Amino acid sequence: MMRICIVRHGETEENLAQILQGHLPGTLTEKGKQQAIALRDVLDLSVFDAIVSSDLKRVVDTVELILNGKSLPWEKSQLFREIDWGSMTGVKIADVDKNKLASDVETREMLYERATRAAEYLKTNYAGKTILVVSHGLFIRSLIANLTGVAINELHTIERMKNCEARWVEL
Repeated sequence: MMRICIVRHGETEENLAQILQGHLPGTLTEKGKQQAIALRDVLDLSVFDAIVSSDLKRVVDTVELILNGKSLPWEKSQLFREIDWGSMTGVKIADVDKNKLASDVETREMLYERATRAAEYLKTNYAGKTILVVSHGLFIRSLIANLTGVAINELHTIERMKNCEARWVEL
């Protein structure tokens, strides 16, 4: 059996500004840092064999706060990044016409396919292990869907994760 604890990064300045972060590094707010510390206080790091995370700064900073100087094998991967908003990166969400996205935006289908590859990667490389996966909201929704057999047209049935929320999936 494989156990995966999936965590969304802490709150960022960009979350508060309500902009499309995508592949921006992101800056944790003080609240975001406190969220990671609070999560650290309830997670038993001794159960994890490894950490797999996005390589973006907001996630790396969250993981470092969770680890608090402890050491675990940690793989940072672009595969676990948030959706790529392309030329719309940094645009305020309120200014976006969801029916007219730029042609260089990673589509929902592309994100789901990337999450499929991420799920297969985890199953292949961490079978029988307990791992901590730290990533981003939209990516996590597609990853959970893949891990639990939810089709792309049913993504809306997966509840959106709050910052530094943890969910367990067992395979």
